Amino acid sequence: MRRNRITLASCLVLAFLAGWAYEKYGTRAFYSYFGFSVGDLIRSDVTKVAEVLLAHSRVHQRDWDSFKALHYTQDNGDTYFHHYVETALLPLIIEGKRLSDHYPVAKESGAIAVAGDAIIILDRLGNLYSYDLKSSVFGLLSGIPKLPNKLEKYLVKRPGPPLNLADAPNDEIRARSITFLPDRQELAVAYDRFDEALGNLRTVVSVISFDVATLGTSGDWRQIFSSDPFPYKPAGPESGITGGGGILAYRGDGKLYLILGDHFRADPKISQNPASTFGKTIEIDVAKGNWGVISLGHRSPLGLTFRKSGQLLSTENGPRGGDKLNVIEEGSDYGWPSVTLGTEYNSYDSAGGSSPVGSHTGYRAPLFAWVPSIAVSQLIEIRNFNDRWDGDLLVGSLKASSLYRLRLEGDRVLYSERIWLGERIRDLAQTRDGTIVVWTDDTKLLLIRVDNDQLAVRRRTPYIVGLEHSLINENCLICHHFGPTNPTDFAPSLTGLLNRPIASDVFRYSPALRAKQKLGNWTPALLSEFLSDPYKFASGTNMFPLKLSQAEIDDIVATLTRASDHPVESSPSR
Repeated sequence: MRRNRITLASCLVLAFLAGWAYEKYGTRAFYSYFGFSVGDLIRSDVTKVAEVLLAHSRVHQRDWDSFKALHYTQDNGDTYFHHYVETALLPLIIEGKRLSDHYPVAKESGAIAVAGDAIIILDRLGNLYSYDLKSSVFGLLSGIPKLPNKLEKYLVKRPGPPLNLADAPNDEIRARSITFLPDRQELAVAYDRFDEALGNLRTVVSVISFDVATLGTSGDWRQIFSSDPFPYKPAGPESGITGGGGILAYRGDGKLYLILGDHFRADPKISQNPASTFGKTIEIDVAKGNWGVISLGHRSPLGLTFRKSGQLLSTENGPRGGDKLNVIEEGSDYGWPSVTLGTEYNSYDSAGGSSPVGSHTGYRAPLFAWVPSIAVSQLIEIRNFNDRWDGDLLVGSLKASSLYRLRLEGDRVLYSERIWLGERIRDLAQTRDGTIVVWTDDTKLLLIRVDNDQLAVRRRTPYIVGLEHSLINENCLICHHFGPTNPTDFAPSLTGLLNRPIASDVFRYSPALRAKQKLGNWTPALLSEFLSDPYKFASGTNMFPLKLSQAEIDDIVATLTRASDHPVESSPSR
């Protein structure tokens, strides 16, 4: 009798564990993962089978813990960023915080969306956070149902070797884009979902009702699109990591647009195949879930936005060179892989196509291109920011760690201004008051506003007593600047010049001036000698003669001495 009770209890435990394992790992993978089938399980010794299932449960938990340890980063402290940045037309204030100072976050990739007075943040693995624009506080949106990406099942069943620390951020499965649909009060997310039956991934789009006042949801996620399946590939140049695209843009009236890359598939012509979803721009009816392809021939798009005029624009990464800004129109073919403005990564040959290198003949040409490539990312049309910028495009970049402001004139780009931020820029958005929001791969959320105090004084020169009427304005500041030096500057900074070694800024000095580092720090006498005859002081310098009198040189040296002896501010009001 006692033996029967033990057997019955064991069977109940076994049934529970079998049910859990069957649900957790699926029909097809049950045998391969545990080493026995359901039939074998029924015929086997109850105690041994239970031990096997419990052991695998512990292994799975250990794997999941290891996965989280590799992917999630928690930084210490509460880092606050405050920078002043000069641009061609506007002075800017950039402030921000880092999400990973507050929560363990999967860095790299991710996306942002503005909803009411909050910025909704989507990290690489599908977790959702908020940033309150009024209180400047981050929050974890734990009340929203978990994004149904089946991440835990993917961890168990994914092919290939175990993840390591170097490959973790490059793992193929990722959340890709998020946007808020204001007229429908819904969030839409594009993300990779594990297909258990195939053992592959799909990029899907799901929506959920969202209350901007409470940052809460009602109901569950509703899937409205699913791409063709694509296999997991390990990290590397041909892994498909950057070829996935998956960026959303909402037109309004229930029409949502998604642009997908080619995932660097083994089939080199996948973007040209009308039967495939890869390398296509797709229009989705949010209410009905119907969708259709409107353009093809895309490689690795990381930006998609609507202009106020209704024009749809995208940014697309080329191979080695040839990043593009495209005007997306229904029925257009953008050429990949038949044409590209770039080359193969390790040769001078055209990447993928048979057309001449650098040619875009026969396909829809880009509105603008970056050669060499900048690893272009998201873009927005600037609105309600400042008359000097409104209507321009702002484009992010990963490799160049910069923003690019593009001035459009009709159907062409008049010019491009690089604004160096020193961060890998992943996504862009604007708040209702016009503040520009930047999301970086280091989980920094940067808010960009116009420095109206500096703009009001109508000069770029930092505030130093007597500097307003100094000869520095008409001689030195044509090329030089005060403040940090970045790659777009024509000359090194003048900040603290009399307190630092010669040629010690991060600027790329001429060999002639670098050779003068042996003289030590700049002194008033050395600076005066240099300004009197730059070529005599350092033969081969890039500095051109200013043709100044000694009295004028003395005035400039005295002003720079004052600037070096006192903290430099940008205006009297600061």
